[in-house]
Amino acid sequence: MRATAVRLLRRALVMWSSMLRNPERDWMGARRRPIDRAEVERRIGSTSEDLELLTGGLNNINIRVGRDRVLRVYQGLESGALFRNAAVVGKEAALASRRWRAFRTPAVLARGPDFLVFEFVDHEPLSERHGAAVGRALAEIHATTFASTGLLGANLELQRPADWGPAAEDPFTAREYGRAQLAEVVPLLEPQLVSRIAAFLDSDPVAARNAAEVSVLTHSDFKASNVHWTTAGVPLVLDWEYAWAGSRYVDIGQLLRWKPSEVFVNEFAAAYVAAGGTLDDDWRRLAEVIDLCSLIGLCRTPEAQQSEALIMRIVETIDR
Repeated sequence: MRATAVRLLRRALVMWSSMLRNPERDWMGARRRPIDRAEVERRIGSTSEDLELLTGGLNNINIRVGRDRVLRVYQGLESGALFRNAAVVGKEAALASRRWRAFRTPAVLARGPDFLVFEFVDHEPLSERHGAAVGRALAEIHATTFASTGLLGANLELQRPADWGPAAEDPFTAREYGRAQLAEVVPLLEPQLVSRIAAFLDSDPVAARNAAEVSVLTHSDFKASNVHWTTAGVPLVLDWEYAWAGSRYVDIGQLLRWKPSEVFVNEFAAAYVAAGGTLDDDWRRLAEVIDLCSLIGLCRTPEAQQSEALIMRIVETIDR
C-alpha cells in the first residue's frame, strides 16, 4: 500500500513539474459563480446528481453533472460581437462530433437552444512531453480550408465575412486584427500601454503580413486551458465555440503563448509539418505577433486586466 502511494506521488510530481505553464488558469478560476440547480434542471431535467462548477470561458459556463456529463451553457448568443452568432451551439456540436483521428473530443449527449451536454472525459493537463501529438492534432484541424476568412454557421460553411479592415477581401493581418481588438478595450487599459500597442501595430513589418494566405479551420482558443491529455494517450480538444475560417497562426500563437520548452516547440513544429501543416520561415514571430492581438482581446475581463503575466506578455511581445 505504501509503495503504491509513493508511486502515485512521484507520478503526480512528474506531471506537475512538466505541465505547460498556464497563468490563465488563475484568472479563469476567479470567474467561478454559484450554481443555480433550477437553471441546470430546466435544461437537462430533474436530477439528484452532484453538480460541480468547472472553469468557464468568457461566454459560457460548464457544470459537471454527476460523474459522466458536462452541461455547457452559452450566454449572450443574441450578441453581434465578433465570433458570437446564433449558430454557435450547432457549430460546436458539429465540430465535437467529427470523426477526428489524431485527437478526441467529448461525445455530444444532448442539446438545446443555448446549451450542449457532453460526456465527461477523464484527462490531465497537457505537458512538455506532448508536443508531437499536439502538432499532429492541430495539423488535422487546419487541413480543412475555406475560400476566405469568415464566421461559420451550424453547417460549418462560411456564414459571413470576418469584419477586419475596410473590406472583406482584405488580407488577415495582425495590424487589422489588433486594431479591431484594441478598439474594444481602450477604456480598460492604461493610456500609455494603448499608445504603445497602437504604435507597434502601425509600424511593425510582421504585423502587416498576411497571416491567412490560406484560410483554415481555426479553433481560436487552442491553449493549455482547452487542450488536455487523455488516459488513452491522445490529446483531448475542448471548447470550439470560437472556431472560424481564419489563420493557422491564431491557434499556434495561443498554444505557444506562455513559452513552453524548446523541446515542446520543436517537436510540435516537426509533427505539424509532417502531418501536412504549413509554417513560414519566421512562423514563431508571426504567431507571437498574431497572439498579441488575442491577448489584447482577453483584456475585456476584469480578471485578465489585473493579471501581471498578461500585461507583461503584451509588453514583451512589443519590445521584441
